[in-house]
Amino acid sequence: MKLSPRDQQIFTAVMSMYCNGEGQPVPSSKIAKQKGMAVCSATVRNAMARLEKVGLLCSPYTSAGRMPTSEGFKFWLNEYFNLPDIGQYWQPEQSKLVELAHSLSQKYQVCCCVGLPQASSQLIFRVEVLGFDSSSWLVLLIDRAGQSQNILIDKPDFETDAQRYQFASWMNTVFSQQPLKEGLQRMFAMANSAPKTCTAQLTQWTSQLHQQLGSDNCILLGERHLYNSVESDSELNLGVGFLHDIEDKLAFKNGLSLTMGNELTNYQLGKTVILSLPYFENGEYQSRFCVICSTSAPIEAIIEEFSLAST
Repeated sequence: MKLSPRDQQIFTAVMSMYCNGEGQPVPSSKIAKQKGMAVCSATVRNAMARLEKVGLLCSPYTSAGRMPTSEGFKFWLNEYFNLPDIGQYWQPEQSKLVELAHSLSQKYQVCCCVGLPQASSQLIFRVEVLGFDSSSWLVLLIDRAGQSQNILIDKPDFETDAQRYQFASWMNTVFSQQPLKEGLQRMFAMANSAPKTCTAQLTQWTSQLHQQLGSDNCILLGERHLYNSVESDSELNLGVGFLHDIEDKLAFKNGLSLTMGNELTNYQLGKTVILSLPYFENGEYQSRFCVICSTSAPIEAIIEEFSLAST
């Protein structure tokens, strides 16, 4: 879509004024008074009418100012911000991920959904299986530095200490000196050698290990801010499933990407914008960092935060 220089100027002014945390329709008189605009209100109204005709702006009611449509948001963000160039192959430390999520959520009152780094490359030195509570065993996958991935699995029926020791011994055989990813594959391949008292639940345990390792973990911050900005009486159910849906939709796109909330039919996100940035470790994809915010949020400032964090 080609816009004249004047229409571009007025369009960007509407977007900046709308995305200020209030989300109110922008009147032509306010734009005409903006420093450096040098046009009268009638000229602004004519430009707004043209922008409305091509679907970038809309008017909520007669004699109101203009506000962006979903297409207007997508055009603005994709055409004016070079989103794919932001955060190319971003490789943050996990502590930086959590710190950035807390900062963005508190500073801009937005929701952050962040997949945690995959643990698949961690080399396992030994495995311990401990009794945790009446229904669970605690599996400790420990590397040479003493750091561990701690995972709960369901106890078998009529479990005994001897049974737990046998399973721990077998797990050590499977995972010894193996990366987590390889160890999980070996659990399938070596299932016939597992203790007979555990074979009935081996498939379930393997599934639980898969679910609790790698990108099947996430943090969710500022969800209350999202509930304040969308009209929904039901749970939004954000989390790992949401991240998977974003990954499927964006199909391996690198750099910062834009998704409108109303494009995700499984969630009642209404008039929201989702800014999503993938991150990597040693060149291997890990997960995504997503900011879900109202269309009235200070989006330009959030994009700038991503630019600074990924340099």
